[in-house]
Amino acid sequence: MDNRLEKFRTRWYRWLGQKTRIDKSTWVELLDSNWIGWASNVLKKHNINFKEVLWRNSDRYGVKRHFFRAIKCADLRELGILDNLYCTDLINRKG
Repeated sequence: MDNRLEKFRTRWYRWLGQKTRIDKSTWVELLDSNWIGWASNVLKKHNINFKEVLWRNSDRYGVKRHFFRAIKCADLRELGILDNLYCTDLINRKG
């Protein structure tokens, strides 16, 4: 496997772990349409069956599992899109 891809994935797994920590409620931010849309689109592209993650039926573990699966199958281009989402979110929070 491409070492760059594995490093990229590891970084996003860590990010996901921090976002979904049991002592924080930041996991709900992942239900934003941009974030959840990224994960769902990646899973669809790779023909991986999944249950739609929606506000009304979501819990921290389900959201974490959804994103973990997407990160696991994402390629470099798709992880680059996730990078762009992160940067945009960061800029909007500071703006």
